[in-house]
Amino acid sequence: MKSPLFPPAFCLLFLLIALPGTAETTEKIRSHQTLEAAVLNQNLPLEKRIKALKTLLSSEMTDGKLPRTFCIWDPIGKAGPIATAAKDQVLRSLHYGMQLTIDVFQNEQEMVDTFVSKKACDAILVRGATAQRFNRFLATTEAPGALPDRQHLQLLAQVLAKPEIAEHMTNAQYTALGLVTIGYSRLYADSAAKASLNSLDGKSVSVADTDTGFVRLVDTLRGRTRTADMPATVKTFTNELTEFMIAPDISYLAMANGRTGKETRGLAMPLGQSTLQLIGHSDRFPPGLAQILREDFLFKFNSYARMLDKELGNIPTSFWINPSSADMATLNENAQKIRLTLRNEGYYDPVMLRLARKIRCRFSPDESECKNPVE
Repeated sequence: MKSPLFPPAFCLLFLLIALPGTAETTEKIRSHQTLEAAVLNQNLPLEKRIKALKTLLSSEMTDGKLPRTFCIWDPIGKAGPIATAAKDQVLRSLHYGMQLTIDVFQNEQEMVDTFVSKKACDAILVRGATAQRFNRFLATTEAPGALPDRQHLQLLAQVLAKPEIAEHMTNAQYTALGLVTIGYSRLYADSAAKASLNSLDGKSVSVADTDTGFVRLVDTLRGRTRTADMPATVKTFTNELTEFMIAPDISYLAMANGRTGKETRGLAMPLGQSTLQLIGHSDRFPPGLAQILREDFLFKFNSYARMLDKELGNIPTSFWINPSSADMATLNENAQKIRLTLRNEGYYDPVMLRLARKIRCRFSPDESECKNPVE
């Protein structure tokens, strides 16, 4: 019989040295898992969850606070409506241990470049269309006709705050931390007579180059798209270089309201949701912290919506043109085709489209898509 490769005395010595370290490592892993489970457990009181979160992140804290920087896009700057609303987050973040710094950018692309390079921004608050490159799932909320009304988006926000959905909200590089409404994307025209989707044939239409779904919608309706970044898109329309514009409410309020011709009108029919989405670096927002932030965004949904409604309420009711039944039919027919095409091209996320359809059917169960779904 051959002698063992290692003598028994050596094996005993190895076990005496190795096992304590192994046991210690195993205990740390178990403790981490227990704390993380507590943070993610929505049945526990919030105070207990936050206490567990602070313990989890204690090694990253300075003076008991976790330093993070949110970069905010606001076309007006530090005095703009988005930046002003974001200031509230600084105080709220202290409650769960974050020492939050807000940096405001007027140039959205500059902010995105800063974020990607990891030079300054731990997270960025950007339009959903811009967030597409970071999280296709959440960005798909802005697909034409996917979520027709705010009540649809609010129900979705409740779903997004569930820990079970987190796998769709994060990837190796980036994690989606929540969204807020900034109204709808709508059609604007240089006269009341033109304020209709069925007037786009052969006409020039300004659309932001990131709003792929609406670029496709204009193309489908045989309009001539003129694309640029969002500020340039609005400027093109206000300078009367195009007859139409598709843009979010917030862009019109911030950059076009009062700067267009007297005959300018908006079609009072949402073409799709318009949102701001918070996107962070995954290594800066581990699962527990990301979950608390998503729940916080849900908590603030109505307050942000009320602020938006107050601003929109300053626009005279005569500015809005009610859609005709033909407009509604045109949108419904073409929006679904565009969603399916862009889904098949890999641009829209099929899980979000399916979730959006289920939400639509919750409110309108008799629609044909609820009985014969294709999304």
